[in-house]
Amino acid sequence: MDFAVRYNPQIKRYYQRKRAKTKAVVATKAVAHKLARACYHILREGREFDVNRAFA
Repeated sequence: MDFAVRYNPQIKRYYQRKRAKTKAVVATKAVAHKLARACYHILREGREFDVNRAFA
């Protein structure tokens, strides 16, 4: 999760917006939950990861 926030600008922007409104733990959990849901759909549908779809 930290890797995604550190190296993906779109995920980092989402994390920073969430962290500005809530605590850091809540923002971390929100990003982790979005990534977990994306992994589920990747495995179920066999698609590639699309950051625009996951963090739009």
